[in-house]
Amino acid sequence: MEDEKEKLTLAETCRRLGILPVALEAIESEGLIVLEHVRGERVISLEQFERLEMVLRLERDLEINLAGIDVILDMRDRMDQMRREVDQILDFIRKQVSRDLRELLGEENFPMALGPGEQFLTMGRRGKKDEE
Repeated sequence: MEDEKEKLTLAETCRRLGILPVALEAIESEGLIVLEHVRGERVISLEQFERLEMVLRLERDLEINLAGIDVILDMRDRMDQMRREVDQILDFIRKQVSRDLRELLGEENFPMALGPGEQFLTMGRRGKKDEE
């Protein structure tokens, strides 16, 4: 469970961001952030606080209305989800290729698994590394 210290009261949130409570409530009513109830008081998590900061930047700096911000944040959330899915697929492929190479070449010829960010070394015709 998230620590209560990692949550801000609405008064503290409004003070830090220089907004009125009514603006915060409007953003919440649009579904752009989620406020929580802790011991009878409404609070905001640090994750939601960061999201609120983004909403305010889009609203103030780019003059985008709340409906437009909703679309932007939805697309951003979808992109993040797709990025996580692609990372999972790439991780699966790396593990599969590594396992297949070990099976094909034998452990002594391929002692290490490829980890994230590692690349295959290409070998020239005489067993020397090709320069990239």
